Order: sequence, then structure tokens, then C-alpha cells
Amino acid sequence: MVAIVRHLTPDGETDFDVLLDQASGLSSARRKTAEQIFALIGEDDSRKRGLEVVEQLLGLKMDVVTVIAGMAMFAVQRGDVGLERLPDDVATLVAAVLRLSSTEVLSMSDSAVLSSESKSQTDNVRHLLIALIDDPRVAVVKLAERVVTLRGAKEMDSVSRELVAREAMEFYAPLASRLGIWQLKWSLEDLAFRYLHPSDYQEIASKLDARREARERQVEAIRQDLEFRLAAAGIDAEVHGRAKHIYSIWRKMKEKSIDIADVHDAQALRVLVDSIDKCYRVLGVVHTSWPHIPTEFDDYIANPKENGYRSIHTAVIGPIGKTLEVQIRTRDMHDESELGMCAHWAYKDGGMPGGSEGALQSRKMDWLRSVLEWHDGLGFRSDGMYQSLDRIFVSTPQGHVLDLSPDATPVDFAYRIHTEVGHRCRGARVDGRQVPLNRRLSTGECVEIVTGEEEQPRREWLNPALGYVNTSRARTKIQAWFRNQLAESNINAGRALLEESASRLGFSSNFVDLAERSGYGSEDELFMAVGVGDRLVIDLVKLVANSRDEAALSEPQENTGTFQGIVVRGRDRDGLLRDVAAAIAELSISVVATNARAEVPGESATLSLELHVSNLAELARAIDHIRRVPDVSDVRRTRIQ
Repeated sequence: MVAIVRHLTPDGETDFDVLLDQASGLSSARRKTAEQIFALIGEDDSRKRGLEVVEQLLGLKMDVVTVIAGMAMFAVQRGDVGLERLPDDVATLVAAVLRLSSTEVLSMSDSAVLSSESKSQTDNVRHLLIALIDDPRVAVVKLAERVVTLRGAKEMDSVSRELVAREAMEFYAPLASRLGIWQLKWSLEDLAFRYLHPSDYQEIASKLDARREARERQVEAIRQDLEFRLAAAGIDAEVHGRAKHIYSIWRKMKEKSIDIADVHDAQALRVLVDSIDKCYRVLGVVHTSWPHIPTEFDDYIANPKENGYRSIHTAVIGPIGKTLEVQIRTRDMHDESELGMCAHWAYKDGGMPGGSEGALQSRKMDWLRSVLEWHDGLGFRSDGMYQSLDRIFVSTPQGHVLDLSPDATPVDFAYRIHTEVGHRCRGARVDGRQVPLNRRLSTGECVEIVTGEEEQPRREWLNPALGYVNTSRARTKIQAWFRNQLAESNINAGRALLEESASRLGFSSNFVDLAERSGYGSEDELFMAVGVGDRLVIDLVKLVANSRDEAALSEPQENTGTFQGIVVRGRDRDGLLRDVAAAIAELSISVVATNARAEVPGESATLSLELHVSNLAELARAIDHIRRVPDVSDVRRTRIQ
């Protein structure tokens, strides 16, 4: 563990200059940048907490960008310092950490509409946060910030304090463990345990204090004894007493149903040497000096843990007849054990390294991603595939996280919350900005649904070409709502939808023939099926496309397709033609001619396009796709002149 020397100013604050002195390899330019940013931070809690995070990050040997980001993050979060005032590399890292901070792992809604999600909340947020960690340093800064927050949690109200502690215990400590940063893991666990089980914590702490002097004398005597034996064997080694953390002691007491007096490894020995060969030589000295316990031996050098942890663990019956735990490792292994991934993160002046160091950076990133694939219970199926690859994770403004299919929209989100919310959905905001209801959501976004007073879903939501609904749950709920309406209302709505499509595509509105060809006994039966969403208009268009009336316009000409004209009307704005063309290109349809004009500059525009399509059904899909473009008000087929 790297020791950080703390010097205080006359006001009792950590001396920032002294901290910077311990940042090896820091150039004068970077030091000046750090000092300028430090000067921007007000002399309040932001500065104090920022300095504490800096201490954590320096102790973890993090690079200078990470250290400066950790110093500035609280001030940026409070709005005291804007991201634009930070160097680009620092601002990018701070923004990433704050995105990670925007979701609380255990922030539960008391609303009944979300109660069904409560059991999966922690796993959902784990998936969300892991997806947001695209840079290893983001995870490290967040873990350091959590340690600092926990240290100050005694000033919080009891509810907030418990929430922060549970988050640390259920997500952040396991994350630190996966990253192999034991220094942070133990700090998080002990601090969280203190708040979650205060009486147990105080009982163990007081008993340890009461026995501390005698125990320390015993351990020191054994330490000197082992040090002498190793020197006699010609092995240069450091031997240290190792205190077991309070949470670890409590967990062992619970697992084995024993009293603290029976936890013999509350303190143990750790031996550090220069090479792997010496590790096994030390092991031989330990086992020949005292009787070893075969069931308490683990060789993590020969078989490292998943997170890369390497060490030899053994237990012996010590000179006073009690169990003594001994850990043996090289000094490099010790740094890796204490610092995990941070041990590979040499403190460098500058941002992301390039050249050969860029390759090293790439390996670090690959390593982190592999570590973050939490095999036990975090989305891996029995065949080894990662389930969360086909899910997205978005949150409500209250911090509740929901998982959805990757093509989900705000309407799908609304119905996932509750059927009533979906029925009353009128609009949506994503990360505070108004968005179309058919806009696809992405992991990490915060979605707010704007609702009306009455339940009134829109029939166009059932048109898959418009992209409003992409989950079966939402579609089923919408159809059920329309089925509960009066038959006459559904018939009229179905007629209106078909008449609109006939007008938009320019085909015959002989619905009696269409009903017969599509298997319905009457027009009204056809209209009812369309009105409740049982029959899609696009499927009926395919029947129309094969009719005699449309044959001349819809059949391919010499196996090369057919040319069809459309007219698009919408609000005049920059990029409208580009967005329309992009929507058509998504369907792999060629645009062979265009003509755009502003009817009223800045207000309305008309685009005339000639498309190369296979048939009328493909044209219908193109028209529906264009209708999804923002600011498009109408799209219709037109005869080519």
C-alpha cells in the first residue's frame, strides 16, 4: 500500500502543494494547470472532498489526468466550475464520472407502478453502470469518491446514510474486488458495515481494542521469529503484521458461528520477497517451522484468481498454539494486490499515452472490460453469452433503472412503467430534452414521460413502420385498450386509416374487394381488424400491390424495379432534405431525382423525390419511414411527369 504523507495548512486543510510534490513525473505545465483548477474551487466542502479524493488517487498511483479530475469533480457537480474551464482530457473524464454518478444503485421509487421492478433494481443498475464505464479511470475515480462520501456519511440523515452504505456494500465493494483494488474494497466494506450494523461494528472494534496490546506483542514476537528464521535461510524478506478488517472478522464469525475470541487470524503475517522462487522458499521455512493446516492452503500464484490476484495463503499452528495465517507474495504482487488494475497505471504526466504506450493502454482497456464481465449473476447465460448485450438500461428521473429491448422507444418505456402511464403518454423528455415518441433509447439515458389527464393511446403507435412501439408488451396493452372501446369507434378508426393510406399511396379505395381478398366477411370486419391493430395496413397494401388496378405501376420493369414519385411537405429547416434522404437510405432504396423548394422560407418546404422501388409495398414502407423524420408533416405518392 502506497503511503501518502499528509500535511495540513494552518486552517487544518490538506496542503495541496504537498500532495502535488508526491505526484512523481508531474511537469511544471501540468502542475500549473492543477494549481489553476484548484484555485477555481471554492473554499468549501467541494475543495475538502476533492483533496481527499486526490489523496486516494495518488495512493493508487493514478495518472495526472485522473488526479486532477478527481479534484475537480465535486466542484463541477455543484456547478461551481464549468467543464469548459477544464482541459479537454480532464473535462472528458469528469463528465464520464458524473454520468456514472447520476444513477443511485439503490434509489427505489415508492410508487406502486414500479414495485414489480424492485427485485431486479440492483442488477439493472449494475448493468447500467458497467455499460457506462468505457474508461478504466472512471471506475477508479468513482470508487475513490465513494470512500470519501462514506467517510463523511456520518453527517447525513439516517436514510441517506443507509442508502450510501448499502450501495457501497452491494455494488461498489464488489466492483473494487473485481478490479482487484483491495485497498478500496476493504475501506468501502468497513465504512459501510459501520453504518449498516453499528452495534456489531462497535462490539468488534471495542473487543479488538481491548485485546490489541497483548495481540500486537504476540504478533510482533512471531514476526521477529519468522524474520530471523528467513534470514538464517539466506532469504531477504520483509515480514509485516497484517490486521484483518472488521467486516471480514464479522463475516467469518457469522459464517462459522463463532465468537471473536475464536477468530485466530484477526491478525496475521505477510511476507514480501523479490521473486516467485523465494515465495516457495519462504513457504518451506514456514511449514518446517510450525505444523501447517492442509485445509487452509491456497496457491494463488500457480492458480491466480479471476481478477489477477496472486499470493500464497497458508495457516499454521503458531508458537503459542493458535492458528496463524501467513501470506507470501512478491513486492510486485503486493502492489497488484493492494492497487489492482491501478498497479499497472504508472503515474504519467499527460493524458492517454500513444505509440508503444498506446498499445499498453489498449491492453489495459481490454483487461478492464474482461474484468467487468461479472460472470456470477450479472447477465451470463449457461452458454457463456452475455445477456445484457441485447438489453438497454435507462432510468426514471427518480433514479429507478429499467431494462428494455435495444430498439425500445419512450412509448415502450411508458408501458414498461405502467399500463396507465402508457395510455396517458403525450410526450417524452430524454436527459431533460423533448424528443419524438418514436426516438430509440440508449443505455444510460434518463427518460421522463409527459402524461395527459385522460387515457388516449394513438392508433398510429400500432403501425410498425412509424417505429413508436417495438415491444410486444406495449403493443398488447395498446390493442387491449382499443378492443375495449365501442365497436363503432374501432370500425370508424379502421376505415379512416385505410382511406388515409389509399389517399397517401394513390390506390383504389374498393374496400369491399379488399375485405374479400384478405379473408374478411365484410368491410366492417376489415375495418375492425385494422382499428384494433390485428391487421396491419402495410399487409393490406401488399394485396393492393398485386391487384389488377396497380399492376402497371407496381410490377418490376424488365426485372429492374419501378420508378415512383413522392412529395414530402414539412417545416423549412437546415438538413431536412438530408434527413429525408438518410431515412430512405436506411431501407436501401435509391433516390434517382430530387427537387426541393421553400414555400415560405423558414416555415414550410416541399421536396419532390423519385425513388427506385420494387413494388407498391416497398414504396409504402419508404413513405412511413419518411414520416418519422422530425418536422415532416405529410408524405404522398405522386405521378411522375
